[in-house]
Amino acid sequence: MTTDVMPESTLQAQMTRLRRFLSAYMPVAFLFGVVFLVLALIFRDPATGISGVAIIANGGVLLYALRSVQQGKVQAAVLATSVGLLAGGLIILLVQPFLFATPMLTPLLVVVLGLQYLTIQPLKRLIAASAGCSLIALSVGHLLPQGVMISNLPEWFKGALQIGGAGATAVFVMVLLWHFSALLNEMLSSLRTANRELEMQQVQLIRTNEQLQQQLASERELLNLVSALETPVVSLAEGVLLAPIVGHVDSRRADMLRARLLEAVHANRTRLMILDITGVATVDTSVAQALMMTIQALRLLGCRVVVSGISATVAMTLTHLGIDMSNIETVRSPEEALERLSRGDLPLRLPVLRNGNSTPGEL
Repeated sequence: MTTDVMPESTLQAQMTRLRRFLSAYMPVAFLFGVVFLVLALIFRDPATGISGVAIIANGGVLLYALRSVQQGKVQAAVLATSVGLLAGGLIILLVQPFLFATPMLTPLLVVVLGLQYLTIQPLKRLIAASAGCSLIALSVGHLLPQGVMISNLPEWFKGALQIGGAGATAVFVMVLLWHFSALLNEMLSSLRTANRELEMQQVQLIRTNEQLQQQLASERELLNLVSALETPVVSLAEGVLLAPIVGHVDSRRADMLRARLLEAVHANRTRLMILDITGVATVDTSVAQALMMTIQALRLLGCRVVVSGISATVAMTLTHLGIDMSNIETVRSPEEALERLSRGDLPLRLPVLRNGNSTPGEL
């Protein structure tokens, strides 16, 4: 279990459970150690005395682990407890092999303890160490069935110690399993709560996305309306449209202007388009190029283009910029274009190139 990614409340509950476990296990270890020392004195059995010293030493390790938990060092406490249990179990097995049940259950106790409190890498090392201790215990039990020392304890007393030690270890294993179950339930509850919060956030995101889509649709409609207002197209007669251009013309507006005029010419089968630039105060190279490209595009659709409203300032600027307007028909105003159209001076026809010369040809 990776305790460093747990919620704060779960981590505090986990530390509380560990403190309770160590607080309960430590006095039991000291008690068993004292009992073994007393038995060693009564029966004059050095092996039992060594086991008692090992158990009391394990109690000291548990005391250190309890202080580490109080300082917030959970993993250090668990590792120290595990090492003490494994080492103590091996020592007892060497001197009193009839207590084999306790050393055999100790690796299980250590693994269950580590599962609750250690991160992945320390847990892997602890499981490997526990497996190694189990193999050593099996090998020692097979190779040294009588242990390294002869025990003077009566056989009936050995059986009682064996049952008591195994029972105490089994109780602590079950307690740890109960703690582990409680931890899993807490984590499951936290995951359910987080899942509900994620679902609520997802619903909120869906609603926000719908609102954004509605706003985008409204903005698109507004942009289309602004585009239509920026470049209105007025029908003056059958096949004749007027497009007054007002204000500054940048690249974005030039593209929108070209697209709108092409669409209008195609939809209305326009044969004459009057571009009125009276409202264009300044003209630079980009504006002039955009105007020329628009005129060329309209001509490709078979529409004659007349530019009106060129002021003296704009004319001077176009001259200085070197813009060739020789192929562009110009009039002073849209009214003049209509007058010429009514007189027949401005026929609804495009010039057609014949043998390199420009001559009028009917649409």
